[in-house]
Amino acid sequence: MSPFETEFPGASQSANQCAVALIRTAAAFQALHNDAMHSYGLSAAARQALAVLEGAGEPISPSTISERMLVTTASTTSLLDTLEKRGLVTRGIDPQDRRRQLVTITAEGRRIVDAFLPQLVALQTAVLAGIGEPERTRFLKTLQAIRDAMAAVDVDAVTSSAPRRGRH
Repeated sequence: MSPFETEFPGASQSANQCAVALIRTAAAFQALHNDAMHSYGLSAAARQALAVLEGAGEPISPSTISERMLVTTASTTSLLDTLEKRGLVTRGIDPQDRRRQLVTITAEGRRIVDAFLPQLVALQTAVLAGIGEPERTRFLKTLQAIRDAMAAVDVDAVTSSAPRRGRH
């Protein structure tokens, strides 16, 4: 039994190494994206919101943007305020339901998306160029398995039944 497994009874050292490596890799990838895109003066969330709007091809509601970005509506409201002040989006009333707002990307917002999306795709392609297609396919399947396991895990049950930490 490894010292890790002695300290954390029932735990897997390699599972924890995988989780830490995944988190660190995601953070490094996000930092690389942010460094590459800093000249646009947009946060990662702002770039994502603009890409969601541009990809929708039509005006969409703030709640739809939130759902596609996996963030709260409160976060989206503040983000849209900023994008609107910069002239990258406009908000208007939905003609079908006057209680609802619709968000539209402006020509300037579209110009920015058209500039940064190809750059991000090129960056991602360059980073992963040394990993062959078969490995990428296996990696995508592994990531899906991790997401499935995360969705299935009973967080309260696992955390409440975790054994006490052992000391050396």
